Order: sequence, then C-alpha cells, then structure tokens
Amino acid sequence: MIEVAAIGEALLNVLSPYTLFFLVLGVFIGIIAGILPGINGAIGISLILPFTFGMPPATALIMMLGLWGGQNFGGGVTAALVHAPGAASGAATLFDGYPMAQKGQAGKALGIICISSAFGWFLSTILLAVIALPLAAFALRFSAPEYFAVGIFGLSMVASMATKNIFKGAIATLMGLLIVTIGTDPFSGLPRFTFGRFELMDGINFLIVMIGVFAIAEVLVQAQKPNVQAKVQAFSRELPTWKEVRALLPTIFRSSGIGMLVGTAPGAGGSIAAFIAYNEAKRFSKHPEDFGHGSQEGVAAPEAANNATEGGAMVPLLALGVPGSGAAAVILASMILYGLRPGPQIFTEQPVLVYSLFFGLAIGAVVLLVLGLLLTPYLALVMRIPKPYLITGVTGIAFMAAMAITGLLFDVRLVLFFGVLGYVMRKLDFPPAPMILALVLGFMIETSLRRALIMSDGDWTVFFTRPISAVILCVALLSFFYPIIREVVSRQRAKRRQA
Repeated sequence: MIEVAAIGEALLNVLSPYTLFFLVLGVFIGIIAGILPGINGAIGISLILPFTFGMPPATALIMMLGLWGGQNFGGGVTAALVHAPGAASGAATLFDGYPMAQKGQAGKALGIICISSAFGWFLSTILLAVIALPLAAFALRFSAPEYFAVGIFGLSMVASMATKNIFKGAIATLMGLLIVTIGTDPFSGLPRFTFGRFELMDGINFLIVMIGVFAIAEVLVQAQKPNVQAKVQAFSRELPTWKEVRALLPTIFRSSGIGMLVGTAPGAGGSIAAFIAYNEAKRFSKHPEDFGHGSQEGVAAPEAANNATEGGAMVPLLALGVPGSGAAAVILASMILYGLRPGPQIFTEQPVLVYSLFFGLAIGAVVLLVLGLLLTPYLALVMRIPKPYLITGVTGIAFMAAMAITGLLFDVRLVLFFGVLGYVMRKLDFPPAPMILALVLGFMIETSLRRALIMSDGDWTVFFTRPISAVILCVALLSFFYPIIREVVSRQRAKRRQA
C-alpha cells in the first residue's frame, strides 16, 4: 500500500508543469550540448549543476537525466551530418550515418537516430524499473578478470570493422593501444612516453584523438577535392517511413538490451555499447555488406545502445552507489550535495525519489522523440551550407572544442596532428574505427589485466578458471574468427557458382 502511494506521488511530481518544464529544458540543452564537439554528458551536467540549487532534488536530477539523454542524440546528429561526432557515444554512428547523409538521406538518418535513441532510452528505463536489484547483484560478481575479458571481446570486433584488410585493422588497433599508454602509469604513478611534456601527464584525451581523426581528416579530404566550392550536396528532409522503422525494431530491441547490460558495468559507457551493438547488428543483418555504406541498421544499432546505457548506468548508481559512467558520477556527486545517499537503502528511505527518476526517464524518452522529430527538418538544413563555409566552421569548432576540454593550446596541436594522421590513414586505406575502439577499451584492458595478475600472484590461468571471464573470452574468440570464416565461406560459394 505504501509502495502504491509512493508511485502515485512520484507520478504527480513528474507530471507537474514545473518538473516537465525543466525536463524539456534539460533534453533541449542536451541536444545542443551533444551537437557541440567536446561537450559530453558529464561536462553538460556539471555546467547546469550550479543552476539547480534551490530546486527540489527530484526535479534537478530529472533535468540532469534529460540532458544526458539529449546529449547522446545530439552526438549522433553531427556524426551523420558533418562526420564529426559531438560526443564519444556517437563515434559508431558516423560509419553509416554520414554515408546516408551523403546519399541525400539526411532526414532519414536523423529520424532513425532520433527514434532509435528514444526507443533505447525508454526500453532501458523499463528494464531499470523491473530488474534494478538483480542486475546490480550480477554486476557485483564482476572483478578484474571479467572486465579484462569484456575489453578483449570489444577488441575482437576489429575483424568486423576492417572488412577490407584485417591486417591493417590490427595495425590501427595497436596504434590506439600505444596512444593509451601515454601518460602516468596507473599503478606506479610514474610518467611514461610523455617526452618531458607536462601536458601529456594525464594522457591524451579520447575526444582530442576523435576530433582530429574524424573531423580534421574529413576537412583535409574535402578540401582536396577540386570542386569544393561549386557543388552543394543534395539532400532530403524526408523522415523514415513506418515500414522502415518496423524493419529496424529487432535491431533496436537487441541493441537496447546490449546497451542496458554494458551500462550496468561501471566505466563501460555509451561508446563501448555503441560499438558492440554495431558489431552485433552487422552479424545478424541479412545485408552485412551494406554496413559502412549507409545501412539503416548501422545507424539504429549504436544510437539505441548508447541511449540505453543511461538506464543501465543508473542500476549500480541507485542500488550500489557506484557510478557506471562519467555522467553518472556527476549525478552521484549531485545526489550527495542534495543530502541523498545512493545505495540499497534508497529504495526504502526515498521511494518517491526513486520512482520519480523512473518516471522522469520514461517521459524524457518521449520528450526526446517529440523534440528530435520536430527539430530534424531544421537540423538537416546543415547540409545546405556551402562546403567552404562548412569545412571552415567544422575546423573552427574542432579547435575551440580542443581548447574547451583542457584549456591548453597544446591540445589544438594534438588535434591537428591526429587530423593529419587520420588523413594519411584514409589515403593508405587504414580503418580509423579499430584505433578509436582501442582508445576506448585500452585503459580498462590494461588496468584490469594488471589487477587480475596481482590478484592471482601472476597466474595467467585466472582468466580461464573464473566461469564468467572464460565464457566471455570464448565468445570473443568466436567473434574474431566469425567474420573471417564467413568471408572464406562466401568466397568458396562464389567460386562454386563461377565453376
């Protein structure tokens, strides 16, 4: 009876005009923040945090959650339109979102991004409300060997991302892992590969590399084309049809589940979920050859997954008081500032607050769907900007974003360096995606590997004697060799047909 009363009170709180206004405002700010390169969910929430003092805690937290979800959608918008993800979670979206826009289907790409983001967000909220405590209990069983296995499973996707040349994909992956080693050793505290530069003591920021490899490299490629000032890319603001959306529903549901599970693991984040979902979508697709060339499934999968991580990250945050991502860490700090204590006790001590967050997340997904679809025709107008202005604007925003991350001019030089590196990689047909994937996973792999070996006194069998890590490593092995086997089988079939 008390629980029913708490649910009713929470629903009334969320549906009040006051809370709804700040929820809509949070989603809108999040979309804008996601479009701006370098502004991730944690930064956006940190910026609005001072303005939430004086609000009821539930309203302030709902506004922050709305900003988080809107930011994930905004990151996909720039990934599709200008080949520069505004947020790390949008990195996997540009593989097919940008080719769709270049084919004149910018409206469809943005519509799929919006619908998939809203669906992923909403479905993860339902799962959060139903299985929060069981999932949190399962996440407690993960230790260093399991996190290492998850990282290796992520790297096994190199085979799928480097369909033209797996050897070049492996080299790009090693480049990413080498970049991760720059900075301060996480265990000894000693600098490594910093070359005496204090700016490198904290390592190279993931967004710096991504802005350079994708945005600046694309600017250099476009500037090299002879008719750069003459022709404006044709596009359509037409939204996807119901038939197209219905065909994408299995991919959206599967990717939402992946995002929810990955988000539950602390530190994983939307970018890892997006890459895993993209790989699985390609594996299950009837037309895997379309991926990388404007596949609608390739757009829907990462966007559904990266938004679903929001609900997943809230599981350890609410049930254990452990943040599942950078944005969740800021929200945890906010809850502590408001005098709240996240953990198992919050479900009994603050039931109205917990249910308010559940309802706020669910309604926020609906707000994102409505706002996103209303803004999509205007966001697609970016494609009408003449190319000289567009590439100049992208360059300026990229350099400003680099300055905004740390405030150091050194990072602007790094962006330019990685832009040239990305340009050379594209010219030599080295895929940039494996390098980015290695950057995302590298730190988790290194620290988990070393912690696991410390736990086992240097015994490498620890990864195979623990059931969860052993199963994940076996799946990673299958994941790596499956595309190779499929390619060999398809070639054999082609030879038989020719014969």
